[in-house]
Amino acid sequence: MPSFLDKATESDKELRNAQEKDPADFSDTQEPDWDNPDSWSGDKSASENAGDPADGNDDQTPEPVTPPKAPSPSSTGRSRAPRRRGRPRGPERIPLTVRILEPTDRKLTAAVEQTGLNPQTLVEEALEAYFRRLKIQDPGAETRSEGAA
Repeated sequence: MPSFLDKATESDKELRNAQEKDPADFSDTQEPDWDNPDSWSGDKSASENAGDPADGNDDQTPEPVTPPKAPSPSSTGRSRAPRRRGRPRGPERIPLTVRILEPTDRKLTAAVEQTGLNPQTLVEEALEAYFRRLKIQDPGAETRSEGAA
């Protein structure tokens, strides 16, 4: 008569055999013969399948691919997705990448901590103050006001 341990071992083997094999488990596969490409696998590549008349798709024409519809522009003329509730949209911004020196970065970090403002706001305010000091006007404001008149 088999012992309890033998019964448990046999039961575990039956469970393992009954379970589906993990598709990512390649522990029992053999490495292909890399010198002989014909022995690599029985699978066909996508390019071979494309013209294969045995696949049963000879008489079917491929469906035309329709491009995704562009979102309809909102009343403001923008074609952006609607904004999530709770936060108003800020002003339009132009992406700009600059590199700053480490001491400047440390000062900016200290200014953020002291003022509670974010770096975007601090940099914009600093640039505006600098432009006012140099008496530099926005050249785009003149063209917008001339075009409206």
